[in-house]
Amino acid sequence: MLRRKIYSELLKWKNEPFNEALVVKGARQVGKSFIIEQFIKENFERHLTIDFV
Repeated sequence: MLRRKIYSELLKWKNEPFNEALVVKGARQVGKSFIIEQFIKENFERHLTIDFV
């Protein structure tokens, strides 16, 4: 997988002691869903995804 700059920001978010909800916003079709799905698979056993579209 191509590592993106956002991946290091996601790791910082994960390692914070008091995590807030993660909201990812940005332009269409730039890989937001893909990078989040990969990050979840590599770092968490369980997760909940809510798509407001």
